[in-house]
Amino acid sequence: MGIALATALLAVLAADPAPEPTPGPTHVVFVCEHGSVKSVIAMAWFERLARERGLDLRAVSRGMTPDAAVPAAIADRLRQDGFDLGQFQPSAFSKQDLEGAGRVVAIGVDTASVSAASSVPVEVWDDIPSATQHYDQARDALRARIEALLATLRK
Repeated sequence: MGIALATALLAVLAADPAPEPTPGPTHVVFVCEHGSVKSVIAMAWFERLARERGLDLRAVSRGMTPDAAVPAAIADRLRQDGFDLGQFQPSAFSKQDLEGAGRVVAIGVDTASVSAASSVPVEVWDDIPSATQHYDQARDALRARIEALLATLRK
């Protein structure tokens, strides 16, 4: 009985290990025109709300025609909401952003020039108010959309 058990154990150890599970999507790409206002607000809130729910998801902010920096008024409002942008600099939306992405969220822009050939789902949010004119309304609309998005991503 001891030899049979040892032989069975050796057979198990010698067998190929089970394949590693394929990791799921790692991030959501928020895209707005300049990558410096709505997509930044969405990225910040997405990361906070995902972390609060224990979800291992990240977000990135991109622009179709990125600005050089986040407008000071938006950075100030984000600081008031408890977000520090640190060294964040707006970047252009590119095909590399699609690698590992679970979703692209197009906020008032058409991302087809980059995302059309990709299998990554694109969700369009065209009803977000202007954040430079109505920050609180835009933030609240983005946060509500993010709450709903997170509910679908955790399934």
